[in-house]
Amino acid sequence: MNLRNYDELLDKAYEKIPDNVKKSSRFEIPTVEIRIEAKNTYITNFNKIINTLNRDKKHFMGIFLKKAGTMGELRGQQLFLKGTYKEQVLNKLIEQYSKTYVLCRICNKPDTEIQREGKKLFLKCTACGAREEIKEK
Repeated sequence: MNLRNYDELLDKAYEKIPDNVKKSSRFEIPTVEIRIEAKNTYITNFNKIINTLNRDKKHFMGIFLKKAGTMGELRGQQLFLKGTYKEQVLNKLIEQYSKTYVLCRICNKPDTEIQREGKKLFLKCTACGAREEIKEK
């Protein structure tokens, strides 16, 4: 194989890579901002978290509340949780959610979407094209 042909092929391949893959911006998992009233906890930046993760509120809340082992509901722009929780605990739950339902296991980018086929859920990466079944831990 001619080395010049190899360089040309690499250039052509690089041009076909989507722009969102070329960007080197790092995804940061959002941290919670909480307010505790009586024996209840409010996540005050809930909308920011949902927008950053780019997931459906109902999907996130269902899994998040189940993992937290509590009841809760959306009250305005905030997520209400029954009971008092420390920021570290809630941040850990969001991190676990992100690793399972947001970040691609192959390229570690957040450019993913959840697809349902029958009873199975798949995480489809729009950056690298990977598709993997979501297995809850």
